[in-house]
Amino acid sequence: MKNTKRRLEPITFYDHTGIERRLEKMLAKGWMLERITALGWLYRRVEGITGRFAVTYYHDASEFDPAPTEGQQQYQEYTARTGWRFVCASGQMQIFFTENEDAPPIETDPVTQVENICRGAKTYLRTYFLLLAIGILNGALFISRPLGDPIGVLASSANLTSGVCWTALLILCASELVGYYRWRGEARRNAERGEFTETRGNARLQLTVLIVVGVVFAYWIVSTLFSGSSILIYACFSMICYMAFLLAAVHGTKNFLKRKNVSRRWNLVITLTVDFVLAFGLMGLIVWGTMQLSNSGAFDKDTKSASIPLDVKDLVSVDYDGYIRENRVSESLFLAVRDVYQRPQKHGDGVPSLEYTVTVVKAPFLYDICKRDRMEKYEAGSSVRRPRGYVYQPIDAAPWGADEAYRLVREKVQPLDIYLLCYEECVVEILLDWEPTAEQMQTVYEKLTER
Repeated sequence: MKNTKRRLEPITFYDHTGIERRLEKMLAKGWMLERITALGWLYRRVEGITGRFAVTYYHDASEFDPAPTEGQQQYQEYTARTGWRFVCASGQMQIFFTENEDAPPIETDPVTQVENICRGAKTYLRTYFLLLAIGILNGALFISRPLGDPIGVLASSANLTSGVCWTALLILCASELVGYYRWRGEARRNAERGEFTETRGNARLQLTVLIVVGVVFAYWIVSTLFSGSSILIYACFSMICYMAFLLAAVHGTKNFLKRKNVSRRWNLVITLTVDFVLAFGLMGLIVWGTMQLSNSGAFDKDTKSASIPLDVKDLVSVDYDGYIRENRVSESLFLAVRDVYQRPQKHGDGVPSLEYTVTVVKAPFLYDICKRDRMEKYEAGSSVRRPRGYVYQPIDAAPWGADEAYRLVREKVQPLDIYLLCYEECVVEILLDWEPTAEQMQTVYEKLTER
């Protein structure tokens, strides 16, 4: 039987009422809080103990203090005389326990209680405002990206995962800040009348968001591992190791300096310096490693695989083995996109080239968005290779086996061998070097729509 238990407690930083109730419920199940760490709240098994918890806030405390300050020691001595035993602290938050049902409350003046909480909350508020700003910035970028490149965003599980995470951060920070300032206004009004005000946390919201983020993150890892792309697997593994090592190094540095009785100020300076240096240094190492592996050809199988659905040789008879091939696949719950090209090593070799993009639409409500995005790529003049003056015009779809078919025309008169084909579940854009025959059109249909 385990005598210790570690839990991630979804708490609101100022919600002393909710924290006290949570600790009393855990005690009723036989678990007493021992300490709070970066990896969760550590509980120890106890038997036959009942009592009450009290959570207070001491504004001059810090996570970087090597030991309780003189003021904290005096405060703990005072509470001990009234029957309250100090349990542990986390920054400004101090937790006490008593088995004496008649012990007087630690906080006896509602005005003093509110002001202590508000002063103790300043450190948390700065952090939440900073995270809120980061969440708003990244949330705005995530929302704006689909306007310019909806397929690129919706077909990437990594983009969708980061979007969900930034949105979750934005929701959590906003809810915490709004809840705090609403409580503070009400608590100060009640305190003037000599009344205490219970706090209200967002534990359910935090737990819901945590579950959603966990599920989405797990989906990203699984989809990356099964993508078959070595560069994506490398990037995923590198970023997970990067975050884990960075967090462990920063917390390890802080705790090591505390054990060595380094002052709060120097602990903060050194820990932040380690955080900054490692964050940029490790990221630079990952980028350098990626470039070295790429230059050595470790990722060649991702972009030069010959296993493509449609080859130039499926359409025309050509005796040439010097093609440069690229085969990129990105996939999410909504879309799957395959970009393929075959080009001769030297321009002017006199052999045909082939390029196509197949967008498989898994969510039917996105079909029109994908079709419109592909059509507007040239019509809006957004293509790097082609200026304005290009438009897709309808053509006979039957030879292609498509529901709809379009051909790109320059300045409304000169047709190009670039086609947009709309099938039931996918949109195909294909660029040829020649006018295709009916037989070649049928081959395109058979090769690019088979599952």
